[in-house]
Amino acid sequence: MFEVILTPLTRFVEYVNGLNEVYNQLTFEEQKAMTIFERIQYYNWTFEMYCILLMLFFYITYRIGVSINVSKADKLFASLHTYLRNELKFARVGLTSMKGGNVNRLYIDQHLHTWLTSFATGRSSIDSINIKAHLKPRHNIINLIIEYILGYFFLTYQSPDLVEYLEIEIKPNGVYVNNETCNINSNSKEILQNFKFVTSIVNKSIMDKIRLDRYFLSLTHVTDSDSIPKEYVYMSEINQINDFIKSYTKGSFNEEVLAKAKDFLQFISFTDLPDFRPKNKEEWIQSLQSRCVIRTDIPRNKAELNTLNKLVGSMVEVYDNYTRDLVQKSDKTVITADILKKINMLRQNEINRIDKIAKQIELENAMEEKKELMKEKRREMKKTGELQNNEQKMREKRERRLRNRQRQRITQ
Repeated sequence: MFEVILTPLTRFVEYVNGLNEVYNQLTFEEQKAMTIFERIQYYNWTFEMYCILLMLFFYITYRIGVSINVSKADKLFASLHTYLRNELKFARVGLTSMKGGNVNRLYIDQHLHTWLTSFATGRSSIDSINIKAHLKPRHNIINLIIEYILGYFFLTYQSPDLVEYLEIEIKPNGVYVNNETCNINSNSKEILQNFKFVTSIVNKSIMDKIRLDRYFLSLTHVTDSDSIPKEYVYMSEINQINDFIKSYTKGSFNEEVLAKAKDFLQFISFTDLPDFRPKNKEEWIQSLQSRCVIRTDIPRNKAELNTLNKLVGSMVEVYDNYTRDLVQKSDKTVITADILKKINMLRQNEINRIDKIAKQIELENAMEEKKELMKEKRREMKKTGELQNNEQKMREKRERRLRNRQRQRITQ
């Protein structure tokens, strides 16, 4: 194994040393007699030139990679920020980095423009919108090449660095106002109790994988329907709420949004459950958070950016219309008390199952701890000689029992 690595390395070192074999054969007096310019001319600079070219290559690819990510991020967030501010009328849009940088960029970038974050708040029905994006580390060309090679030869290997995505999380606030002079409803907490359900529209190309990645989708039923484009399926806790999203959006939602977003939209989900499976009932309760999750690939052109904006606007529209129906106590509300009760019963079964698994794990851990304590106790007894005494007593006890059984057989 070492020979396979060392042999080529040794040959390479010998080759590099051989480039200046003539120069190295000069005596000290001959080198001393040369001027600095004569030494520069006489010396073979091939290896050094290749090193400089290699460093220039890395620097150029680094700059190109960073500039590509910056360009993608600027276009993405400029489009979203403009739409949120001008069309959806959010009072505050964007974040400013505390580390300085370009003040015109209202988003935070980390790890050389691979992790990007922005935010919007200040609007009826919506508490906040969190925007997260991940781009490939194009600044590190060697790492990308290695990841691609590993992915090609090992089909099960999936590097998270190679996955580019955009995730938008919209949180409701349970407050609906029709205009600036309208009074704010004071029962927002009560309103938010009606957002405890899971209903989603998921792209068929990713539905199997996404059920494994997202806990809240693993609890849903898959339904293929003609009411949405053929590229999508419904994934809801119960089938009665499949039409929730379409009921609160415009009639053109299928043609103007879903159909045009089929190449980059992964899923839309209204949920209050966590992304990962809770360990117990307490963790389940603490992790509940009503929200709409939109996950997409990074839009590649202006048309996809416009479709993304319409998609975000449609989900905000869902919260607007649903919150309005709840505040005004409309009879047309899609999510009824009976539906919420049925969902709650299904969730109680899931909580019971989680608690059962948690207790089983706790019991197994306790048994493992008990075994470890017994092993530790035996080690301590062995050191003090007490273990040998106990084993001797046990042997004598077994021998006495054996003799007693033999006497009983003889007397019988």
